[in-house]
Amino acid sequence: MIFKLVPSQGPDQVIKALTFDLEGGLEETHFSDGHGNQCVRALMLKGASSLRVSFEGQQISNGSTRVGHFVPIQALPVAVLPFLQPSRYCEADQFLNITREVITDCSPGYDQIERICSFVQTKFRYEPGSSRTPRSALDAMQDAAGVCRDFAHVSIAMLRSISIPARYVVGYLEGLLPQDVHAWGEAYVGNRWVAFDATPGLGSGERIAIAIGRDAAEVAIMDQFGPLPSSSQMQVSVRVQDSD
Repeated sequence: MIFKLVPSQGPDQVIKALTFDLEGGLEETHFSDGHGNQCVRALMLKGASSLRVSFEGQQISNGSTRVGHFVPIQALPVAVLPFLQPSRYCEADQFLNITREVITDCSPGYDQIERICSFVQTKFRYEPGSSRTPRSALDAMQDAAGVCRDFAHVSIAMLRSISIPARYVVGYLEGLLPQDVHAWGEAYVGNRWVAFDATPGLGSGERIAIAIGRDAAEVAIMDQFGPLPSSSQMQVSVRVQDSD
């Protein structure tokens, strides 16, 4: 199995007291993937196994994130260019017409991000458990309800359709109920990555990213190779500590 459950240090977050305890696995190898995500590969033995990951995380604010101009493609860093293209779950080439209708009269850049998020939040209802398996942005558009993964795919596809690089992020969000892994997006405007969350009805709590990718296919928290386990369960606990 390959696990993506370990957060990385970065300019937007500080990680301390990290523990990764795997029982029932052999040949544990830690590595970084092409997006810089921290991964662990392990050969799982037959029978019961368990994995416990814990850490203390702090989100770092770098000033207002509610601003950012559109960056022309010729001025984008090379590493950002893959996040302009359609991907497995974000068919950006199919969203240009609807996106143009949504962003009418918007200034290029962050204003377009806000308008797209508002469109998604108005169109959909957030119903945890309503979408058990990943589906594409086009498929999600056929329903009135969905989960955070669906809303991230739709908003990312819309942003890419108007040449704003956008990437998929999975991590933890303060105050999310029921507690679970959460998905949101980041868009490249103003020469930096800016987080956005199109999930309806959520607050602006502190968030810690675990992995990034072009869509959900690249940030699965566990990739299974070989026979599937007979049963499994996952528990997520997020607690906010008082600052000193």
